[in-house]
Amino acid sequence: MAPPHKGEEERWSQLHTNVMKLILKHLTIVDHIRIGAVCKSWLSTTSTINFLFDSRAPWLVVSPGHPAPRRWSLCTISNGRRSLCLEIPEEFRSQWCCGSSKGWLTFSYNPPEVLFGSKARLLNPITGDTVDIFPCVHRLVKCIISTSPLATDCLFITLGSEFFDSYRSVTVHKPGNHTFERLEIDDPMDIMFHRGRLYVLTESAELIVYMFEPCRKASVISVPSLFRKGDHHPGSFQGRLVGSDGDIFIVYYNTDPRSEPQRLKVFKVREGRLWRQVVEVNSLGGRTFFIGGFSEGVSVSNMESSLESELIKSDCVYYRRRVNDNLRRYCMRTGLTFQVAGLEVAGYLLGWFTPKSRTDRA
Repeated sequence: MAPPHKGEEERWSQLHTNVMKLILKHLTIVDHIRIGAVCKSWLSTTSTINFLFDSRAPWLVVSPGHPAPRRWSLCTISNGRRSLCLEIPEEFRSQWCCGSSKGWLTFSYNPPEVLFGSKARLLNPITGDTVDIFPCVHRLVKCIISTSPLATDCLFITLGSEFFDSYRSVTVHKPGNHTFERLEIDDPMDIMFHRGRLYVLTESAELIVYMFEPCRKASVISVPSLFRKGDHHPGSFQGRLVGSDGDIFIVYYNTDPRSEPQRLKVFKVREGRLWRQVVEVNSLGGRTFFIGGFSEGVSVSNMESSLESELIKSDCVYYRRRVNDNLRRYCMRTGLTFQVAGLEVAGYLLGWFTPKSRTDRA
């Protein structure tokens, strides 16, 4: 096809912003990326319009559990079926994905020059930006960031264990000056950075809240009892943190196959000027939660009732008990759990990814 005449190209580049918004509203995120490559004017427009609507479900980060090497990919899900939406660069596909946080994926690998540790590398699959993290002392299980790693004040937080120690710990890295600090926490289960605070959930049902500015301080909140006396067995449940607007939620679900009727429970952290408490809730207020192993919990609000996708249902929690299970949907209103129809992910490694636009660099 012959290239457009100069006059025609100028007419397309001068398309009114309101018209561009109407067009972008009906396109996928991948199409948004492609539109930005048409001309400088369209790139500028797509960079200034917030096209990541809250009603969109997050993407799935998925890789077969076996055989090695792993092959990670990003998929969208519609009506319970997944389809490839964006290729992950070849150099990352066989590495270990250990984080999905604020629009960035974290991959780790063990180069021969690092004897007792690993290296981490951050990737924004939308923009192609990458950031190298200096060697970590951890065998990384989960990694999160406080803000874009392109910002000077970014903190890189890891949950993992040392190579000769099975006990998990939390470490806070400052990529800008190559320093790190190990936090004194027993049996951490999950981590999340939300609204300037680091939240750490422990296996002893405590939530530890860290503030770093202007100086570091921590407070501890007890989570109400999950089980009747004698029902709890070590490793029989998992707790995951989800940030939604200004709120923090804790989702607990049973991992013991012998306890199928065990109800999933959700707690909310209520905060006042001088106090915090954790209370159980029976509604998500119209939100939908997506939780995974190595990814930050994702909250999506303003669901559109006209959409009938298995992943567009409000007041539901999407989770998976074990690697050998398929994805489940728990309805807060009915207290019932359903398997997501048509989506076969048993045996796959998976997490959730929320894309960020080109302007999310600070």
